Amino acid sequence: MRDAPKMHLDAQGLRIGIVTSCYHEEVTDRLRSGAITAFVDAGGDPDDIYEVTAAGAFELIPLVDALARKDLDGVVALGCIIRGETTHDAHLARSIAHQLAQIAFEHELGVGFGILTVLSTEQAMERAGGLKGNKGEETMNAVIATARALETIEEDLGEEELEDEDGEDEVVEYEYVDDSDDGDDDESDLESEDEDEGEYEDDEEYEDEEEEA
Repeated sequence: MRDAPKMHLDAQGLRIGIVTSCYHEEVTDRLRSGAITAFVDAGGDPDDIYEVTAAGAFELIPLVDALARKDLDGVVALGCIIRGETTHDAHLARSIAHQLAQIAFEHELGVGFGILTVLSTEQAMERAGGLKGNKGEETMNAVIATARALETIEEDLGEEELEDEDGEDEVVEYEYVDDSDDGDDDESDLESEDEDEGEYEDDEEYEDEEEEA
C-alpha cells in the first residue's frame, strides 16, 4: 500500500475540540496524547484545544455534535472498539461512523474519526503509538488539513451563490393538480362541444326558413 500524500499542516490560530472515550482508557489515553502532540507540532497552541471525555464510544456522538455547534475549527473523536463474542462491535462502529459523517456534513466542519476498530487489545496498542503508528495523531492531522481546506474555499468562493440570469435567486412555484376527475372533465368538455354544435345547426335551419319565407 502506498503512503498517504504529505500535507502541509499549519494549526496556528486554529481551535480544535477533542472528545475522548474513557472506555479502554489504556488505549484512548495514548490516542489523546498523539492528537495533542500532532496539534502542537503543527504550530497549534495547547490552550486552543477544548477537551471533553465521553463515557464510551457511542457517547462520542452527542458530544461531538455539541462541539460542532460551537466556535471551533474542527473536532477529533477518539475511541476504541474491540470485537467480542457477538457482532455488537460492528453495529456500534457502523452507527458511530454514520453519525459523525452526518455531523461533518451538516456543520461543514472537519470531524476526525479516530476510533480504533480492532480484534484485540494488542492490535489497539500497536495503533496507539506502537508499530502501526498513532491513530490519534493521524486523525488530528486530517482535521487540521480539512480546516485549512474549508478556510481556503470560504476565502476563494465564500461570496459566490447560484443565481439566475437576472441576478436573483430563482423561485420555483408548484401548482397542485388533482388528476382524479380528469375523466369527468373530458366528458363534460365533449358534452359542451355537442351542445355548441347543436346550437349552430339550429341557427342554420332557422336562417334557411327565413330565406324560403
